[in-house]
Amino acid sequence: MASEERNESRALRLRWTLASAAGLAVGLVAALLLGAPIGAVVGAMLVTPILTGIVGAVLGTSQWLLLRRRLANARWWIPASAAGLGLGLAAGVVLVEQTGRALTGGQVNVRMFSVPVRAGSMAVVGLVSGLALGAAQWWVLRRHSGMASRWFWASALAFPVSFFVSSLLADLVFGGLTAPPGFIAFVLAAGLLAGAMTANQASRLGNGAASA
Repeated sequence: MASEERNESRALRLRWTLASAAGLAVGLVAALLLGAPIGAVVGAMLVTPILTGIVGAVLGTSQWLLLRRRLANARWWIPASAAGLGLGLAAGVVLVEQTGRALTGGQVNVRMFSVPVRAGSMAVVGLVSGLALGAAQWWVLRRHSGMASRWFWASALAFPVSFFVSSLLADLVFGGLTAPPGFIAFVLAAGLLAGAMTANQASRLGNGAASA
């Protein structure tokens, strides 16, 4: 029995890691493809939070598919993820841009940064995103008192680490974030790392209860 539970937990951690990678990748690609059409309708001011919300919604959906029978209120996972990651990504990008402007006195672009500074900037974006996503998902898990707190901190750690490492990988091996191979490598590596770093907590969520 214990062996079966370990195998089930191991399988869930693997599925969670792959689902998180796929969700983040599909979400970012969808946001890129929809950026121009959405921007033409709502304008530049609203396009960023809408696109980052799409990324969060797709990531949340990929995770919800694994949680829907394990978590009592799993129906809130997708909107919480959309709001949390959407706000976090948008706020993180704004923070990096405004800090860069304050330091340089002009417009900043990711291509202007050195490799270490770019990786550090992505870590900041990841930190803000992880905190916001963790807080939003904590709200869904708040009735699971001990689990909710651990989940928040796992998310807060996973995203800055995964964004930092993936940025270095893209720059040092695949030609940088602005090159198609580098962007693909960043997205997949970030999703896999973030998924792997939260998979252990995900495997402990729920006990097979159907969603309410």
